[in-house]
Amino acid sequence: MLEITKQLREFFNSDATLSYAWRKKQLTALIRMLNEERDAFEDALYNDLGKNAKEAWLTEIGFVIHEAKYVRRHLRFWMHSHCRLTPLFCFPSWSSMTPQPRGISLIISPWNYPVQLTLSPLVASIAAGNVAIIKPSEFATATSALLTKLLPKYLDPKSVAIVEGGADKTQALLHEPIDFVFFTGSTATAKHIARSAADALIPYVLELGGKSPTLIFDVKNLNAVADRIAFAKFTNAGQTCVAPDYVLIEQDLLEPFCEALKAAIARQFPDKNSMGHIINQRHFDRITQMLGHGETVVTGGNTIPEEWRIEPTVVKINDPDHPLMKEEIFGPILPILSLNTNDPKSEAREIIKKNPTPLACYVFCDNKKDARWIHDHVLSGNFVHNDALMHVTNVHIPFGGIGMSGQGASHGYAGFQAFSHIKGSMWNTNAFDINLRYPPYSFRVFKLMEWLLG
Repeated sequence: MLEITKQLREFFNSDATLSYAWRKKQLTALIRMLNEERDAFEDALYNDLGKNAKEAWLTEIGFVIHEAKYVRRHLRFWMHSHCRLTPLFCFPSWSSMTPQPRGISLIISPWNYPVQLTLSPLVASIAAGNVAIIKPSEFATATSALLTKLLPKYLDPKSVAIVEGGADKTQALLHEPIDFVFFTGSTATAKHIARSAADALIPYVLELGGKSPTLIFDVKNLNAVADRIAFAKFTNAGQTCVAPDYVLIEQDLLEPFCEALKAAIARQFPDKNSMGHIINQRHFDRITQMLGHGETVVTGGNTIPEEWRIEPTVVKINDPDHPLMKEEIFGPILPILSLNTNDPKSEAREIIKKNPTPLACYVFCDNKKDARWIHDHVLSGNFVHNDALMHVTNVHIPFGGIGMSGQGASHGYAGFQAFSHIKGSMWNTNAFDINLRYPPYSFRVFKLMEWLLG
């Protein structure tokens, strides 16, 4: 391991990554790789997760291309120093803020979106001028092997290293002389990573998960709501960190929404090949064991154990303490709980507060005041009104969690900032000097200083 970090450090110290030309070249090469090797990436994603080619393109390959092009287009401006105001008592100084690369970044990616969640942070790392170690998930074996083969071929091989393996490799990498960690995965693993990083004072971004609630109040177009929730929940077989984890709905809307959701699922996922499979046996068993605790099945519930497939499943529950409400489901099961009080917004907030702060909060309602109330009174990493999941495609806003759902943010400029050290600078001149700031102070000068600093 030490040899890898030594080589990366030598290349970084050569200052080759500082130039706009080098960064742009690497981003262009990454885009070219995804276009030229599209078939290979689609095959790998099918082997790992059962994703069909269209889903693989929309949620992973095309996603990264879109972000890389956006970053490349804005990179020159982002790299510039930007002037900032300087207090009058510092005259004649002027101030600036300059982004500088951190050094060696370690990107630890998960299995559920093994292309997107590996290459999206890599785009930010390259844009910020870093070199990178990539630790892909050992569970997405086909994608991991493909990235190991292709990245050194397309990118500057001196600037990137891929380390395959399990948790032992991750722990070993965290003890290397690295400068920044970007981790996407479970909260339990994040705690170990944060402790290891803290021991060496290494900054990090953690993109985690949590039970993202979906609230439905006073909506007329339930068909549109059902379509958006079905897409957001069952894409990638529900193995999405910002998938709607459960629905809280006004009691009067429960039955018509269930009917609309059944129809939406039938349209979008008509057969087993229209949705991927669960990543492995352990996760298949974990998800299926969540069922069978008194819930009422609205649709789905069937499984194909030998293929790790679970049919898109919607259930009604009556208890906010049901096992499906205890932990993030991370699979194609959607529990629905009706709100029975005269103040459904407050009731929903109390239910949400029983779990750690969610990564996303989705609210479907026609009244913007109700949406604003939830926005202001429910803490979450991101908030979306009348949609779900689609905010992750918006490179103009930061994506990230808070508390147990994550720390820090990424995507677009937020990702560039995360992988950069923003250096604050102040510049002065020796051509002349103003001696008012030096003691001893006269009464008038001290009063002037009080006014300037007050």
